[in-house]
Amino acid sequence: MKQFFLYLLILLSFSLTAQVDNFLDEKKLKKEVDGKSQQVATMDQYRFISIERDTTYLDTSLTIQREYTFNYLRKDNFGLLAFPNEGQTYNTLQYGLDNFSPYPEFGFKAKHFNFLEANDIKYSSVATPVTELYFKSVMQKGQSLDAFFTVNTSPRLNFSIAYKGLRSEGRYINQLSSTGNFRFTTSYNTLNKRYVANAHFTYQDILNEENGGITTISDFEDEDPRYDNRQRLEVYFSDAESFLKGKRVFLDHFLRINANKGDNNLYVSHQINYENKFFEYNQETLASTVRSQSVFRFGDSYVTSGINDQTHYNKMYNKLGLIYENTLLGKFQFFADDFRSNYYYNQILIRDDKTIPASLTRNINSAGGQYEYQKKNWNGKFLYSRSVTNQSLSNLEAKLNYVF
Repeated sequence: MKQFFLYLLILLSFSLTAQVDNFLDEKKLKKEVDGKSQQVATMDQYRFISIERDTTYLDTSLTIQREYTFNYLRKDNFGLLAFPNEGQTYNTLQYGLDNFSPYPEFGFKAKHFNFLEANDIKYSSVATPVTELYFKSVMQKGQSLDAFFTVNTSPRLNFSIAYKGLRSEGRYINQLSSTGNFRFTTSYNTLNKRYVANAHFTYQDILNEENGGITTISDFEDEDPRYDNRQRLEVYFSDAESFLKGKRVFLDHFLRINANKGDNNLYVSHQINYENKFFEYNQETLASTVRSQSVFRFGDSYVTSGINDQTHYNKMYNKLGLIYENTLLGKFQFFADDFRSNYYYNQILIRDDKTIPASLTRNINSAGGQYEYQKKNWNGKFLYSRSVTNQSLSNLEAKLNYVF
């Protein structure tokens, strides 16, 4: 008898869940306001769209997955070992298949864990204004904040603005972190969705004081109570710091050639990405004092004091494509792109009989094709491109997902 009631309870729970889901899909939820029936926005009317048109809904549930994102990166950082202070770099413990760019990019990737790239930006479409606030106290009187606000001024036009900031002193000498990530997005589509555009602007800066590690390891390992306060441990480099900043303007839009959407559609797409990055490393004093002796942590230097290395990077990327869409076969795209970059310093370097120039300029043109398929639980993308300029470059990508 107990088993019978248990089975009955399980069946009822499944039945109730199915009824609620169907009720939400019909978007007919009503409520009484001043004696009048009004429609209530459902969760699927709060959408966030990626650059690849993947759509997710606003998640307000309290789950362990949400707990994993309650950190500085605002995502699950499994496989990353954090340094002793918020806003510093990470040691990567697990290497997987990440987004890869075949084009020459900016270096200093240790400072890019919190740098939002173009494919990290999400575009919104919401029935009512949405605000999300994240706040967390971090090390040594530090605070971390991420504020996001989005609104649709009409069903076809959306704006969002967000800022993530951090300031943390850290537990060791010369370890302060101060970062800021500003982002602004807008989305627009015509009434029949014949034209769709997504654009964003970002300005980001990441400042880190850089020490060269503890000078006397025994002070750290011997459990001396005098050094329970980590600020008492001597470190290499007491005045070094690094600074990374970047600005980006991005636009992705497409136009359907046929006036009405049907089983067969033809689109013209265009994407433009202009980005500027700057990295600077400053260190006024080269020698560190260890037990009354001057020590050069990394050996001899080209200068005796006042290191001030600067690196600049500009990128302009344009992609023009023609897309054929069939509701049964998927999407076929043929495209051509133009990549231009300028990587430059404020000095040249002469070594033996070789001179390293102050700038490196690249101009790469490619042509290729892409196939996308999405049907029920299947989702796949296959891409191949090859350069048509003197610099040889080929790119082959394949992704296939099945949702069980």
